[in-house]
Amino acid sequence: MCEPVSAAIYGLATTAASYKAASNAAKTQEKAQRLATKDEQERSETAQSSMRLRQGQENIALSQRKDATNLRSMEAKSRAKLVAISEAGVAGQSLTRLLGDFEGKEARYNFSEAQQKRFRTQQTGMALRDEQMRTTMNFRRINQPIEQPSLLISGLQGAQAGMSMYQAATPTPPTV
Repeated sequence: MCEPVSAAIYGLATTAASYKAASNAAKTQEKAQRLATKDEQERSETAQSSMRLRQGQENIALSQRKDATNLRSMEAKSRAKLVAISEAGVAGQSLTRLLGDFEGKEARYNFSEAQQKRFRTQQTGMALRDEQMRTTMNFRRINQPIEQPSLLISGLQGAQAGMSMYQAATPTPPTV
């Protein structure tokens, strides 16, 4: 036969074990969230750095293309002037038109490159905002509220376990 004292001790032991398990689970979850948050921050920083690096590389490539185009344009203008000077029958207006044509082509190219740079800058800005939103959503997913241990709930669970043990050990009178 089970004594009420044994059932009470069992209930208290169950309460303590339940509280300790809940406390350990909460601490483990907090640690996991801290690590996941740190990992997400590093992932986001790496992604943003990569986007900025690519943007810098594209700007360098743009500058190199513009320099090469300006050099080719100056060479073409110089050749045209040299040919015009060396050929006796070329009028000044022909040279002016030819140089104007070169400058027009150069201006259209420079405009096109500037427009592409604006588009790439907008695209990078949008990608960075998207990355920021993705990071925020990941933080929200990672950092869900952690159920904290409750002495009341653990006590009720222990009392229920003790009462169940006491009931199971107490003989029931026969029914007539």
